[in-house]
Amino acid sequence: MKLKKLIYPLIAIILLLSSCASSNIDKVLKQGKVLQEDYKTTIPFIYVNGWIVIEVEIENKAYNFILDTGHSNLITTELAAELNSKVLGTEKMSDVNNTQNTTEYTKIDTIKIGNIDFQNTISSIVDLNSNMTSVRCSDIDGLIGSNLMRKAVWDFDFQNQLITIVNSEKQLAIPTETIDSRLYIGAAGVPAVTLEINGEKVLNHTVDFGNSGANLLRTKIFQEQLDANLIKKYVRGSQKASGGFGLTETQTFHHTIIEELKIGNHTVNNIFTRVRNGSANNLGLAFFQNYRVILNWKKKKMKMIEITKAGNDVFKTYGFSTLFEENVRVNAIVETSSASKFLKNGDKILRINDTNYENITENQYCDLVNDDFNNETGPLFITIFRDGKELRFELIKTELL
Repeated sequence: MKLKKLIYPLIAIILLLSSCASSNIDKVLKQGKVLQEDYKTTIPFIYVNGWIVIEVEIENKAYNFILDTGHSNLITTELAAELNSKVLGTEKMSDVNNTQNTTEYTKIDTIKIGNIDFQNTISSIVDLNSNMTSVRCSDIDGLIGSNLMRKAVWDFDFQNQLITIVNSEKQLAIPTETIDSRLYIGAAGVPAVTLEINGEKVLNHTVDFGNSGANLLRTKIFQEQLDANLIKKYVRGSQKASGGFGLTETQTFHHTIIEELKIGNHTVNNIFTRVRNGSANNLGLAFFQNYRVILNWKKKKMKMIEITKAGNDVFKTYGFSTLFEENVRVNAIVETSSASKFLKNGDKILRINDTNYENITENQYCDLVNDDFNNETGPLFITIFRDGKELRFELIKTELL
């Protein structure tokens, strides 16, 4: 599985075929079955761009797919052409920014994962490679979504990067003591849980393994908690947000710390959370990677076994991220950060420390982003081009939350 291991901050993709579709497409998405009746397989995965990526087999050829509990199946237009996929119909579709588009969907006869054959699965066809730099850089052919995953029980070992897929929990060695939550199964089989956030019940929190970063909170819930003085720490910023249908105009986002989050009978304190317009509430991989997680769609149950302690998060940053838009540009500036004193959204980046970003191609950008400057701890020197002038600034990583 030859993939570039990249880190892109503040990106959660992708798309949900039935998010604004008719009841007819929801019925269509329930199609599919597993060929075997009694099965168990354990497969490795790798992290690419923070996403879980697995190798699947379609028509005797291996492909790289993101595994995403928060969305329905998807294949890229390039893969659809290679498979000579027959279009079954079209439906409205939304990306993470609530940008809508009319999207074709198809049926894949067999997707083999490990030694298990998932048959007659519905997948949307999306031109991700033209809309998302992160996908182009990552060599991704599509995603495995909850409309396929709901046909089995999935056991995630994040520490050893292994997934075990079985037809029954009886085949798994599960400790007596687990953290149990009821799953609410939505459109396309997407699972969600009810949480308590700072003592207030919050419904429909998506279990979203496709969110490569921290948790997401809807602006409405954030504002309600802010008004009730339940949220005390937050910072604001602005960015162009990336989604399956392209970039948004510059918009406001917030980062906050949730002082208390309760899932089932399990309490976690001081959880870093992102707030963004158009995003549903969800728990992302930054949270779940502290646990072994077992998802059982049939029993509508999620079990978690604590491996490491979640919470007690801090948010320390230089205060900006990068974006490729013909050139490498400044994006996602966080207020009160070091970057906010000197940089503007859209500034052309010439150099970061000793790395030259001037006049590079997008492919070269993919290679450079692999050397992620956010891993640095000392002063960061950035040279930008603005209003006909080269400007050089020293940025300091600062703890904002």
